[in-house]
Amino acid sequence: MALLMSIPGEIHLAEVAGWGHVSLFGLGPVNVAWGMPVCVSVYAACSAVIADVSTRHGLPNRRSATFGAYAALALALSAQDVSHWIKADYIGTSWLLVGAVSSIPPLVAFHMLHMAAAPESTATEVEVEEPEAVLGGNEAAEKPGRKRKPGRPGLTDEEVTRAIVGLEAAGVDLTAKNLAEALGRAPRTARRYLAHMKRGEIKARKVAELEAEQQAAKDMLPLSI
Repeated sequence: MALLMSIPGEIHLAEVAGWGHVSLFGLGPVNVAWGMPVCVSVYAACSAVIADVSTRHGLPNRRSATFGAYAALALALSAQDVSHWIKADYIGTSWLLVGAVSSIPPLVAFHMLHMAAAPESTATEVEVEEPEAVLGGNEAAEKPGRKRKPGRPGLTDEEVTRAIVGLEAAGVDLTAKNLAEALGRAPRTARRYLAHMKRGEIKARKVAELEAEQQAAKDMLPLSI
């Protein structure tokens, strides 16, 4: 309902800027002013989705996408206010208003393409990086039928442990984000390190419990004899 109520104001501003009925592809007169609310709504939706995905995966374009989401909201609000001011004869049209409204579609298209183009370095770090500490040395390189792409070298268990000890000593919560900052890696990589260290702790605890049970059984053996 909110989107439907926003459509008339955006169409009105597009018509004020000079968009109207034009002949497209021989289909007859088409009111291209209807493209303005579609442009703003798609811009807002795509920016919000990209901002959410970028934040969860630690991608560098999250700030640009967040800016796009707020910019789309500002465009929608401004369109409603200016359109109703013009209809209520509080203000009139001007070359500044026409220029500002006319620049919306190309600016939206430019920013959408900018958000969609992920940096090459980011794609390499997120998708290719396979730490040796998580994959057990050269295990990934030795897997048959799988080629290891060049990426950043993995960290050892000692390096990860030192970073964790440093965070605990500083009183910082041990989260993937904080560990990623300490290691200089992506949050996704830090989560893999944490999972690997957790599995190691569980395995060591089970081994210790098994050894304790075996020792207890040995201690009880003379009593049973």
